[in-house]
Amino acid sequence: ELFEKSKKFFEDKDIDNTLDHYEKAIERIDRTKLTNKSDYLQFLQAVLQHCKDNNLLEQEALALRALGRTYSLFKHHAESMKCHYQSLKIQKKLGKKVETAEGLVFLAEDLEVSGSYDKSIEAFQEATEIFQDLGKLRNIKDITKEINRLKEFLFLIYCGLCVFIIFIINKFRFKFKCSTNLVISHIF
Repeated sequence: ELFEKSKKFFEDKDIDNTLDHYEKAIERIDRTKLTNKSDYLQFLQAVLQHCKDNNLLEQEALALRALGRTYSLFKHHAESMKCHYQSLKIQKKLGKKVETAEGLVFLAEDLEVSGSYDKSIEAFQEATEIFQDLGKLRNIKDITKEINRLKEFLFLIYCGLCVFIIFIINKFRFKFKCSTNLVISHIF
C-alpha cells in the first residue's frame, strides 16, 4: 500500500513524498513474502534518474540511500555500500548532518554484514560524533550499544583465533618435536 502511494507521488513528480513513503514501505517489507524485488529496484532507479536529470541533489542523495537500504534488504550488500557511499558524499557536500549520520548508520550495518567489523565500528563512531554535535542523545545511546556489541564480537573472534593458533602450535610442536619459537616463526 505504501509502495503504491510512493509510485503515485512519483507520477505527480512529488519526490519528497515519494521517498518518504518509500522509506516507510521498505521498513514494513516482509522479505519472505516478497516476489517482486525488481519492481522496487526499477522504481528507485527511475526516481534516482529523475533526480539526476532535474539536478535535485538533496533528493538524489535520499534516493541513493533508499536504494542502498533496498539492496541491503535484498542481501546485495556490495551494491548497497556503493549507494550509501555515493549518498554520503552528496550529504556531506550539502552539509546535511542528520542525513549524513543516518547514512553512516546504514553504511555501518552493511559493513558489519559484509564482515568489515572495524570499518563498521568506524562508521558508527563517526555517526556518534555527528549526533553528539546535534545533541541527539537517544541516537548516541543506540549506536553505542551497537559499537559495544561489535567490539565484544570482535574480542570473541580474536580469542577464538588465538586458541586456534595455540592449538596449531602445540600440534606441530609435538609432531615435529621442535620449540614453540620455531613453529611461530614458520607460521608468521
